[in-house]
Amino acid sequence: MVKKVIKKGFIEGFYGRFMSPEDRALVLNKLKSLSMDFYIYGPKEDPFHRSEWTSVYPENKAKDLQDLKVQGESLGIRTYMALSPLIGTSDDLNKAHENILKKINQFKKLGFVDFALFFDDVDYERNDHLANIHSKILCSVKDFIGEGNSLIFCPTVYCNRFASGDLSNSSYLKALSKMIPETIPMLWTGKEVVSETIKEEDIIQLKQVINNPIIIWDNYYANDYCPRKLFIGEYQGRSFSEKTISAVGINPTGLPLTDSIILAQVEGSMSTKEILNENNVPECFNKILPFFNGPFDKPAELEGIEQIEDLLKLSSPLCIDWKSELQLEWAPYLWNFFIDLNFLKKFYKAEDQKGLEEWASQRYSNPLSEIIFRNNKDK
Repeated sequence: MVKKVIKKGFIEGFYGRFMSPEDRALVLNKLKSLSMDFYIYGPKEDPFHRSEWTSVYPENKAKDLQDLKVQGESLGIRTYMALSPLIGTSDDLNKAHENILKKINQFKKLGFVDFALFFDDVDYERNDHLANIHSKILCSVKDFIGEGNSLIFCPTVYCNRFASGDLSNSSYLKALSKMIPETIPMLWTGKEVVSETIKEEDIIQLKQVINNPIIIWDNYYANDYCPRKLFIGEYQGRSFSEKTISAVGINPTGLPLTDSIILAQVEGSMSTKEILNENNVPECFNKILPFFNGPFDKPAELEGIEQIEDLLKLSSPLCIDWKSELQLEWAPYLWNFFIDLNFLKKFYKAEDQKGLEEWASQRYSNPLSEIIFRNNKDK
């Protein structure tokens, strides 16, 4: 009997960045080297995926997608083509079905056999009426793609928080469970959009409402919601198993070299220090790594001016002397970190208020500067 294992892969499903064909090729090769399994194409910044989803891809864009499928296939990476049909309860459902099948048909002609429908991040009431619409679409697409092809989906209620209470009381999820085939895998982010932990018992609770196979859509390393931050530390807080989920997909940053490091963290056979060393990150970066660990790590403590000044000495080797493609991806985050340290140093040293405000106004947004200095004046 072959042991069931959790499949792992990459979800291009973030906001704010749109990867190039070269970026995707790099990620596909990394997936291959790590013996990972799949790539889901669903970038929010692709207008033909979401905002202009009813339009077919023009020839040049379609060629890029076809190349993605061919490369993925050559590397043994299962490549899913996703669509985000923005359909509400007041839309013409017949027309919507027509547009969806038109797009799926284009994907089939490009060679895709694995498809995904995303119903996430839409401003509709998450009720049984919406679920009925989504169920009909899923059933229609499943029938259209035929046997031998696969379909997965992301529901509008894709985490506990969006259920607005106990999962068992979600009219949306309960309606889905009654109407869609149990063979269609469902994407799920955990208790939150970005979950601190995802545990076996969380998925067991979900399975009491909907019994479809679960693929974790993990936003642990995503930074589209906090664009000044970057997380590259150890992958942690996950304790699910093959008994409850079928796969886990990482939705990271859209920075291909950074995402290669993140995928290595998720694969788990190397330590963070080994991964950074393999990517030729200067050893001195380890001194500031605690500030880049993970979204739920306890903030690293700064113990006074002396430590701040010691860390500021790393700005030159990391922001100026280090030259590489990876450094170019990290440069905005490194510069921001050292700018923040500089401000903290000036603030702690109680330099003249007017000069400090002028310095900060050139580097921080007006709302943030106003809050900092208003609070300081009130003390």
